[in-house]
Amino acid sequence: MGEELGVPARYPEGRNLVEDLGLWWVLHTKPRCERHIAQYLLNRDISYYLPLYRRKIRYGNLGRTRTREVPLFNGYICFALDKQDHKLLYDSKKFVRIIKVDDQLQFVKELQAIARAVETQDDLLVRGGFTLGRRILIVSGPMAGHEGVIVRKQGKRHLALSVKMFNQTVLVRLDQETMLEPL
Repeated sequence: MGEELGVPARYPEGRNLVEDLGLWWVLHTKPRCERHIAQYLLNRDISYYLPLYRRKIRYGNLGRTRTREVPLFNGYICFALDKQDHKLLYDSKKFVRIIKVDDQLQFVKELQAIARAVETQDDLLVRGGFTLGRRILIVSGPMAGHEGVIVRKQGKRHLALSVKMFNQTVLVRLDQETMLEPL
C-alpha cells in the first residue's frame, strides 16, 4: 500500500458547498487515485469535496481491527471550476473522465446531507444503487432537516441518503429518539 496523502476532505476548508453552486463537476478517477487528485486540485487552488469516513478494517487471524480514513465514494471526487478552466486538469494522468452535473441544486443538497452524515457518524455503510421507499424528513437529532428513506437493518433504523451522480446510497444509523416526518 502506498503512503497516505493528508489532504482535507473539503478545500477551501470551512467553505460551504453552496458557495460553488453552478460550478460543480465530478471527476471519475483511476482506481485508488482520489487522494492524489485531491492533492493535485489543492496544489492548483481548485475547490473540491472528497467525502472521507472512518472505516474499520479487520486483519490478521486474531480479528484485530484498524481504523482508516477512506473515500466514501470510490473512484469519484467533486470539484468546482468553470468549464473553460478544465484545461488545468489535463496534465494529471490520474482520472478517466469529467462528468457534468446537470442538476446543481439537487447535487449540492445531496452532498450537504452526506457531509453532515460524515461529521456525525463513524459507521457509515455504502451501497450501490438507490434505495426505494417513502421519503421522510428528519425532524430531530444530528441529521435534522435532511431527507431520505428509512431502512431497517438488523433491527435498527437507518437513513438512506442516495447520491444520483454516483449511483450509490449511504446508510446512516438513527437512534430511537430521532423524530421523523413523512413527506
